[in-house]
Amino acid sequence: MLKGVLRAESQEKILIYLLLRGDGYSKAIADFYGVPLTPVQKQLLRLESDGVVVSQQIGKVRNYQLNPRYPFIAPLKELLNMAIEAYPDEVIKSLLIRRTRPRAAGKPTVLSK
Repeated sequence: MLKGVLRAESQEKILIYLLLRGDGYSKAIADFYGVPLTPVQKQLLRLESDGVVVSQQIGKVRNYQLNPRYPFIAPLKELLNMAIEAYPDEVIKSLLIRRTRPRAAGKPTVLSK
């Protein structure tokens, strides 16, 4: 959707992932989209060097999020939200569901947006 605006399609995927999930690390992003890890890591480094994302080392994992101090964060979020409208609903729903632990047996599924 934003291929002409951003350097690479992987940047769009990373930014949308971080916008909807709040944060993430390179392997989780690569696994979610089913893409190789190396291009995701390279794009995250570029985005961080440009000031668009910030990272924090948590144990052995580097966790990324959108930089709230980025001067163009509001227009960027607005642009990403417009791009999200063109994404398939199942991709958006799977980005919004965040499971970090196994669900208890019999527990109902709740989707929130």
